[in-house]
Amino acid sequence: MDLQWQRQTELWLRLMGAKGQAAALRLALPRAGETLYLEQSQGRARVSLCRPLARQDRQETLLRLLSLLQPDAGAGIPLRAWLSGASLWLSALAPPDSGAEQWAELVRRQRLLLDRASITDPTTTR
Repeated sequence: MDLQWQRQTELWLRLMGAKGQAAALRLALPRAGETLYLEQSQGRARVSLCRPLARQDRQETLLRLLSLLQPDAGAGIPLRAWLSGASLWLSALAPPDSGAEQWAELVRRQRLLLDRASITDPTTTR
């Protein structure tokens, strides 16, 4: 692991409120019913969010999420969404030379999108 990745990862962990977690090339942070992932991929950071869903909600929530993935949803960074097992995933490959603050912003956007897609009552807004 190079020093730049280590330092950026340490900052990202602080921004995510992860105490006692060491920097690594691949990280998984369980958080309140979801898991955040950060990994180095092709010299860039891949930021992913995985949220378990009830069986009856998976397909509909995925379709809602896909409809929200407009070009501006990731601030110009393409987002990928898919179902795997009992969970809905949302992932983005951060631009080269991006840093921990941008990775944290990607997590914030991913959470917001998953929250919006998970609304079961159409009269409710988040």
